[in-house]
Amino acid sequence: MDIRLIYFSQTGNTRRIAEAMAEGFREAGHATRLISLKKASPQDAAAGDLLGIGTPCFSSQAPAPIKTFLQNLPALEGRRAFVFATSGGAPGRVLFDLTRLLQARGADVVSGFLARGELHHPAPCLQGRFPGRPNAEDFARARRFATALIEHVSAGSPDPVAESRPDTFKPGGRFYNLVALISTDGFLRRMLPEPKPDPARCNRCQWCVYECPVHNITLQPYPILGDRCIRCYRCLTGCPQKAFHADWRLGNLAILSFYNTTFERWFGDLKPGERIY
Repeated sequence: MDIRLIYFSQTGNTRRIAEAMAEGFREAGHATRLISLKKASPQDAAAGDLLGIGTPCFSSQAPAPIKTFLQNLPALEGRRAFVFATSGGAPGRVLFDLTRLLQARGADVVSGFLARGELHHPAPCLQGRFPGRPNAEDFARARRFATALIEHVSAGSPDPVAESRPDTFKPGGRFYNLVALISTDGFLRRMLPEPKPDPARCNRCQWCVYECPVHNITLQPYPILGDRCIRCYRCLTGCPQKAFHADWRLGNLAILSFYNTTFERWFGDLKPGERIY
């Protein structure tokens, strides 16, 4: 079987889960190709026998870059697919977003997988959540998921994989489903601080231009952010020169009002005894 795994990953969490799944598929004797979203084409998704789509969770939903990619896919009539995500907070509808968009292209989504991932968001209330995740057990779960999935697909079963997360096919958590629905890119631009470049630190290396997932940064001669920023803060957290900053005095309070430990235990998917920090 020819398997394609297309993943969006900024800090490596989702990529490493994809690599663990690929190990499981290859151990079962199936050709597996890993493709970063930066290098993926619609034709990559249309080829092969089984398609996997993976992403981190942004604001309890799938982020704009992976949504845009899926919206522009060709028809995938009857092609078997699965979805996976990493989350450092309440995942809300992230898996359902991927499923819905794949189904709109005609794909047959059979399963979904979620793993925790250490958060690298710069908001003080979010920094360092789920340290060291995904860990060895998360990778082992990903390999087991791949094994169960390939056995299911190889058997030709028409039903979803029994072990699939319920929120693959139905939005999870009413509260965080609502949070995701109101957290449009425009809303986040109004609520959260804009990353600001510091010309004194910037050496115009163009790292941020290349890394911005929505191609929103240009050099004039220093970085200028356009009007499509999705507040992923990749420029701020990853810049080799640490040339970006943001004022979190109000934005941190806005985030904490939704993503606090109490709400995530009440409305999220934290397991009993599971620690965030």
